[in-house]
Amino acid sequence: MPDDDATTGDDQPDASPPAEATAERPAEEAPAATPAPGGDGGAPATEPNREEAPEEPAPALTAGADPMRELRWTRLVLPVLLPVGAAVMIAVFVLNVSRIFLAAGSTGSIVLGVALIVLILGGAAGISAAPRLRTSSIVMMVSGVFIVVISAGLVAAPASVEQKAGPSGYVPPKGPAVGTVEVDALGSLTFDKKAYTAPAGIVQINYVSKDGPHNLSFDPPGPQINLNVGANATLSQKVLLKAGTTYVIYCNLPGHRAAGMEATLTVQ
Repeated sequence: MPDDDATTGDDQPDASPPAEATAERPAEEAPAATPAPGGDGGAPATEPNREEAPEEPAPALTAGADPMRELRWTRLVLPVLLPVGAAVMIAVFVLNVSRIFLAAGSTGSIVLGVALIVLILGGAAGISAAPRLRTSSIVMMVSGVFIVVISAGLVAAPASVEQKAGPSGYVPPKGPAVGTVEVDALGSLTFDKKAYTAPAGIVQINYVSKDGPHNLSFDPPGPQINLNVGANATLSQKVLLKAGTTYVIYCNLPGHRAAGMEATLTVQ
C-alpha cells in the first residue's frame, strides 16, 4: 500500500521557487523617487545658473586737501575778509540810502524808510519760510537789492545836496533888506518866471522848491553864492545887488539848466 504522505508530496509541487533561481534573478533597480511639489520631504530643487554681475571698478583715489592751505584759509584769510567785506557793504548801503533820503525830502524819506523796513522784514520772513531755498538764490536776491540801492543812490547823489547858503567863506551883507524876491523851482525843471526884478541894495531871496531839490546860482558879475534847497523846502538868503545890473540865475544841478531852469534878474 502506497504511502499517502509520499504520494501527496509528489502530486503537489512546492510553490516556493528554487533557491538557485532566486539567487540568479537580477535585482531590479528601484525607480527614483519624485519629490512632490512643495513637499517637505523631497529633495530641494536646484536653481538655474545665473550670470554673475560684473565687478565694479574700484574708485580712483583723489589727493587729499592740503592741511596748511586749509589752515591759512580758515585761520587767516576768512577772519580778515569777512568783517572787512561786511563793513564795506554796510558803508555802501548806508551811504546810498542816505542819499536817497536826502533827495526825497522830509515826507519822502519817511515813506521810503517805511518801505525799506517792510522790504527787509518781508524778505527775512520769506527766506525763513522757505528752508529749501538755495544759497545761490539768496545771494542773487541780496545782490539785486544792493544793485538797485546803489543805482538809486548814484542817481540821487546830485540832488542830495545839503541845504546851505553858498560856499564856505561867503559872508551875507549886514543890515535890513530893502526888498524881497521869491523864486519858485517847479518840478517841471523850470522857474515860475523867466524874468525877475529887484531893487538895488540888500535883497532877500526866498528860494522855494515845489518838487525835488534844486540849486540857485548867479552868473558873474553877480554874488558868488549858491543856494541849495532841499525837496519841498524854502531857503532864504540876503545878497547885495548892484543897480543897473542884469544877472542870470539858474539851477546848476546836472541837466536842470539845459531843461529850462534859467531866468534873468534885473536890478532897478
